[in-house]
Amino acid sequence: MSDHGITADELAVVTRASDGPQDLTTVRIDSLYGQGVASATAGIWRCSTEGWSVVLKLLRHGDQGSPAWRSGEAPDHWYYWRREADAFTSGALDRLTPPLRSPRCYGALERPDGSLALWMEDLSGLRPAVDWDIARYRRAALDLGRAQGALSAAPLMGSWLARDWLRQYVIRHQDALAHLEDPDIWAHPLVRELLPRETPAECRAIWDAREDLLGLLDSLPPTLTHSDLHPGNLFGDDETVAIDWSFAGRGPIGEDPGNLVFDAVWDHFVDPGLFPELQAAVHAGYVAGLAESGGALDPDQAARAIAAAGAVKFFWIPPTMAAAAAAGAQNLNRRPLEETFRRWAVVVPEVFEARRRALGP
Repeated sequence: MSDHGITADELAVVTRASDGPQDLTTVRIDSLYGQGVASATAGIWRCSTEGWSVVLKLLRHGDQGSPAWRSGEAPDHWYYWRREADAFTSGALDRLTPPLRSPRCYGALERPDGSLALWMEDLSGLRPAVDWDIARYRRAALDLGRAQGALSAAPLMGSWLARDWLRQYVIRHQDALAHLEDPDIWAHPLVRELLPRETPAECRAIWDAREDLLGLLDSLPPTLTHSDLHPGNLFGDDETVAIDWSFAGRGPIGEDPGNLVFDAVWDHFVDPGLFPELQAAVHAGYVAGLAESGGALDPDQAARAIAAAGAVKFFWIPPTMAAAAAAGAQNLNRRPLEETFRRWAVVVPEVFEARRRALGP
């Protein structure tokens, strides 16, 4: 785990910005997250005293973490290491239409070692999305649609903004296609029991239609996208607060809700049996939010965009599931493989259906 590297001078800057204590000796520092999958996050800590707390997210370009989530130094890299800090300091996140907002930022402080200390509001007092019901997801989608609809009317500027992020994500997952051609993978008992027989053909169909799906999205008004909008990054009751803007960019309307409905199940936040209800709620909320923003996108266009984003982004999930089972993996996404496999299998046909909703039969 990386050392937080907090100095008294840095902490004094943050306490002044956040109405914190004058006596810095009373501040407690607790680790919330060590070096993880994403290489640019060197660690996350909470600094607190009685009645006050803030969070430090330490950003650093490096080669730690998963090879699939390595940061880049150039602003046009899909995972530009300091993009989240630039999203705050540029004022872009201040343009979000309430009640959707980002955490309050108390400083993005450059350190002598080349790292960047991003100091933010502590959201531990807000309700996390893991505790939301379906109606609250609809409200979050409404807030998102209202904000993204409003931002689509004004151009987004800044070299730090991710561009064409979803297309890059899709291309980076093309290795999963190799699993489609391996008969031993599809003969595994768990795969044969739980995945539709046509799964390889359906996944191939999405890949072959990727430019049609991405082109549909590209034809819609661009907005400020989060690109990793899943329940672990959402908090709030009367307002919706989205954290982790590491992939913030200029992207298409529909991308974020298309991600949210599937990631809620992939990441074990929503029971897969509730997927149809969740999907309907997110669709309805987002379309209503777009309408409230005054945007010109009609409901059918919005629904097709959400479906296109979900299909093209997650075509690789079924072959990856099958390959993991055939390889005898013990775990899949932090849970026993068979448990995750059975949960995800419920939603796999929805990925295929999303392609048809977007493009037709």
